[in-house]
Amino acid sequence: MPFLIDGYNLLHAMGAVRDPLGPRGLERARGRLLGLLHGCYGSGGNQVTVVFDARGAPPDVPAELEYHGIHIAFAVEHLEADDLIELMIEKESAPNKLTVVSDDHRIQKAARRRHCLVRGCLDYLEDLDRERHPKHCSPLEASAKPAGLSPAEIEGWLREFADLEKDPQIKELFDPFGFLKDEE
Repeated sequence: MPFLIDGYNLLHAMGAVRDPLGPRGLERARGRLLGLLHGCYGSGGNQVTVVFDARGAPPDVPAELEYHGIHIAFAVEHLEADDLIELMIEKESAPNKLTVVSDDHRIQKAARRRHCLVRGCLDYLEDLDRERHPKHCSPLEASAKPAGLSPAEIEGWLREFADLEKDPQIKELFDPFGFLKDEE
C-alpha cells in the first residue's frame, strides 16, 4: 500500500524539529526521517512519498528526488506542502489504496473525501515501531500458560510410575554407588 507523508508534520510529531534548529538543522532532521523510513521499508521504499515545504530546502533543490527508493517532493513555485499533498491526493488513480500520514485536518479531510486511509503522525510512528520491534507474545498470552504441574498432575504422574521405585535397574541407574539405602 503506498504512503503519502506530510514530512514536516511527521518531523514535528517525532520531536525532530525544534527552535532554534541551527545551521543545516532542517536538512539533518529530514535526513533522520528519511533514514527511519528507509530502515522500515527497505526495498519497499518505492511505495513511500514524503512531501516537504521548499523553505529550508537545500539550495537549487529539484522539485522531486529519490532517496534509497523513497520519493521526495518539495513544494516549490509558491505552493505549500499542504497544497501539493492535496493535489497528489486528487491525482491518485487508486485513492482507496493510499495511506495519507498527517495531523493536518485539511489534509485529512481531503484524503477522506477520496476514501484514502488516514493515519495521524503518532499512530503512524507507533505502527512503524511495532513493525520494527514485534512482540512475541502479549503479557496476557504469557500468563495463560501454566507455570508448572498442578498438584493433581503431580499425583497422577507419581501413581503412574510408582512401581519404578522398587525396580532394581532403576535404583542402579539413579544410585549406582548405593548411597540411598532401602528402607525395609
